[in-house]
Amino acid sequence: MDALQTILNRHSVRDWSDKDVPADILSQILEAGRRSPSPLNSQPWHFIVVQNQDTIEKLMGYAKHGSFLSRAAAVIVVTIEKPVEIDKWLDEHEQYLFSGAAALYNMWLASSALGLGSCWVTMDEQKTEEILSIPSSQKIIGSLATGYPKTDVLHIAPKKTLEEVVSYEKYGH
Repeated sequence: MDALQTILNRHSVRDWSDKDVPADILSQILEAGRRSPSPLNSQPWHFIVVQNQDTIEKLMGYAKHGSFLSRAAAVIVVTIEKPVEIDKWLDEHEQYLFSGAAALYNMWLASSALGLGSCWVTMDEQKTEEILSIPSSQKIIGSLATGYPKTDVLHIAPKKTLEEVVSYEKYGH
């Protein structure tokens, strides 16, 4: 699948088969995250790969609308170094947050390109930090639940039109 088609066909998957994700496929997904852009080449991210079903079940209990999480083959939790560890300017402009989001999205696209289905999951930050022993120097950006989709049905949620979201030269024009 080419890059543009991967982007246009990307969608949330919340129902997965029982098939495990091979280590080489997971490595390719993580590599896509590692190669994400970041301001000043700060590369502030860290990825915690959770495949243990008991741990996924614990995390599921702290995910808003996350009952589907237990069916995921893997959950990748994306953290970033808190800005005090990186650069004051990045903190003031919240650029560090965008780095983590870019890494998560790169992994989502890679997962789609490799035939997996994924969904961005938000979980209780404090409980997730406790369960995964995340140090206080890190901030959780989000999590990507992934696995092989149970069905091949492509369900893409309706999106706003370009006319609704694009202006030229000035806002509203």
